[in-house]
Amino acid sequence: MKSMINRIRNSEFLTFNEVLRLKVGIVTIFLFIFVTLSIPLSSYNTFTKDVDILIPIGFALLLVLTMVLTLINLNRWAMHLSIYTIIGLTIFYVGGTDHFYGYMLFFVTLTVIIFYQDIITYLIYGGGITIYGVYYIAQNGQSIVGINSSGIEYSSLTYQAILIGFYIVFLIQFIVSDNIYEKMNNDWVKMNKVLEKYQTFSLQYLKEHLEKNEIEPLYKNSKFQQLVSELSVFINEFFEEDGNKIAEVVEFYFFLHDQEINKIVEDKELPLITRKYAVELQKYLINSRSELVSILFDFTTLFKGDKKFQETRYEYSLEKLFNNKIDKILALSILYKYLKTEVTQYDRWGKVARILTHEEITEFLISKEFREFVSFEQVNFYLDNQELFEKYL
Repeated sequence: MKSMINRIRNSEFLTFNEVLRLKVGIVTIFLFIFVTLSIPLSSYNTFTKDVDILIPIGFALLLVLTMVLTLINLNRWAMHLSIYTIIGLTIFYVGGTDHFYGYMLFFVTLTVIIFYQDIITYLIYGGGITIYGVYYIAQNGQSIVGINSSGIEYSSLTYQAILIGFYIVFLIQFIVSDNIYEKMNNDWVKMNKVLEKYQTFSLQYLKEHLEKNEIEPLYKNSKFQQLVSELSVFINEFFEEDGNKIAEVVEFYFFLHDQEINKIVEDKELPLITRKYAVELQKYLINSRSELVSILFDFTTLFKGDKKFQETRYEYSLEKLFNNKIDKILALSILYKYLKTEVTQYDRWGKVARILTHEEITEFLISKEFREFVSFEQVNFYLDNQELFEKYL
């Protein structure tokens, strides 16, 4: 329980799979409490005694199976099984207990499904339970509203509208949030592809600079290795895990910096666990273009806050950075001059020691990737005057 509370407090540092596992654990605890507290209600339903005994046992087995799937890290299977369990409980109690109690269970089921924050799951399971709820209200409206109530038909429609409205409101929330996340993800993927080659060049250039000046890389520094190891052991023990195991992983992590990861991953003679660790740790190597290094590049290249630069803080397009046509032409000329004179390319020996030719710059400017930086109008201007660019710049 203490470990779960710590994970909830530090959930922003968990991966999507770990968050899903945590959610399944919370839902399983809720279902266990729900089943335990609702057992006394079985004496008020219309089922036979054998059903009253077998059904709770069956749901208990489903909860145990859900926990087993979580332990073996099949978290999505566990999520679906927990949803089946709450849907099964709803159908069971709806058929044998007070009808208003059954009506409230539809909202409980939808809330559990919403908790997982999965739009496909919500569409399928949530849509199904909402349709069933509308049908249930239509068939049992008198029992839900009360036999002595006036306007039973309109009251039933109100109950149906509340249930449908509840489903639609959260469906809209899912769609809006998914569109935002998808747009952010597409922007990241697009820009990440554009920056990939430049970050690779930067790392290669840094490696050559260190070798030329006989400077020890950071990942070989003993103090840095000790710091990473101590921090890893401390964080690992915070989650009540064995510190010796994480120390071995850290040692393997630094070992990978001097190896070719692809060969390790593809080597079938190595143990499967070794190859799995190599795949996971590859994201965090600091001497190659890993996910960690990309994040570090993003942090180090962010501009400092300044109101007069806020509007164009994250703009890369010359078209949007400048309003005056002359400024745009000058910016394009500076860009051409930079590409033509600065060392940015690999030579035949794999060293960053070559500049771009005029033909290569032209190919870059007309490429699809460069639309992030240069507009069609500027490209056409360049193509019409490329002889002048080549001669005078």
